[in-house]
Amino acid sequence: MNKKRILSIVAAVCVLAVLVVGAVLLYNNFVKTADGDKTITFDVVTADGTETFTINTDALYLADALLEEGVITEKAADGMYTTINGVEALWENDEAWWNITKDGVSCTVGMNEQPIADGDHFEATYTNGFSY
Repeated sequence: MNKKRILSIVAAVCVLAVLVVGAVLLYNNFVKTADGDKTITFDVVTADGTETFTINTDALYLADALLEEGVITEKAADGMYTTINGVEALWENDEAWWNITKDGVSCTVGMNEQPIADGDHFEATYTNGFSY
């Protein structure tokens, strides 16, 4: 075999190896849903204090559980939930938004895509602007 063909084969094997490793890492880090009944805790944190909701549900995703309990209302046209526990957070009014966290760590997906499992603890904190 000539040198150019050997380099092409080595490059193809390296690319394939990177793709396989990436797929395995993605699969292992992908949050899975949990079927069946579960109990979650959802704290709503505002300037007036914290209100805690204990929710029993068979929903797979956070938004579905919160909608069932009436903690959130239907999402706005832009896909965001702006009202939680009757408190509206609108960016255009005072740069307000809801920071959704799980055990104090910001969620990496929206509430419609956030899987829930028995014993999960979430927080919604009324936030103004961003601090860097």
